[in-house]
Amino acid sequence: MPRLRLHSNGTAAMLLALGQAMACSLAQAAGFGAPSGSWPVHPLPLQVPQGALSPLMSSSLYRADGEPPAYYLSAGAGVPRLQIPDLPGATAWAVVPDGVCAHLAQAPMDVLKTGAMEPVVVQRNPLPMDCAAAFEGACTSCDGQRRKAQVRGGFYGSEGLIDTTFYTGTRTLQIEHLPSGQAVRMREPLVNDLGYSAPQTAIRYLPELRLVLLLGVTQNRGIPVAHCMALPPQPPGPPSSIR
Repeated sequence: MPRLRLHSNGTAAMLLALGQAMACSLAQAAGFGAPSGSWPVHPLPLQVPQGALSPLMSSSLYRADGEPPAYYLSAGAGVPRLQIPDLPGATAWAVVPDGVCAHLAQAPMDVLKTGAMEPVVVQRNPLPMDCAAAFEGACTSCDGQRRKAQVRGGFYGSEGLIDTTFYTGTRTLQIEHLPSGQAVRMREPLVNDLGYSAPQTAIRYLPELRLVLLLGVTQNRGIPVAHCMALPPQPPGPPSSIR
């Protein structure tokens, strides 16, 4: 399988790796802007029926063995083995490769409950999802521009004053295809934000289909949008690992 890696930086670039995420305030950032770079990015068509849950930023990924394997996304799916029912509006979508990249086709929820279907655990995803997290540490960097202010604590903001750090600047998230050097970059403006956005469950790598899905990672006028990226042709030689 081809090697991919993610980068995130403020004023100084940092190689993203599976690292320890240290304490940082939960994100309240505006989200990433439109992707750009040498790696072509295509819109991922999605029609969400009225009353249905959207898979953007909150989807589960499922996989069933086959040639090629079948991948499905779902929002609001329950866990039958734990007797947790589906949420109202739960919906499933099949990931369908096409001549451009891929599109999502609505599917019945029952398809996720077959014995052949297995959820893809984010922590086992070949991409280092911790590096697209809301926490500061090995995988992210601040730009050095920050200020502290006292704000009221508590869930409703009605308790005593506490010191809070706000960040200002730009965060860049980059996904790079190492064999070809093609990359796509997304920038997130920070304007007195408490932290970064956390799109780790919104970046989905489907290795057998040679696809990367960006499910609401970027926004258009505050509305999450979906994109599809097809991996460049595999160069000759043995498959390489992912890091």
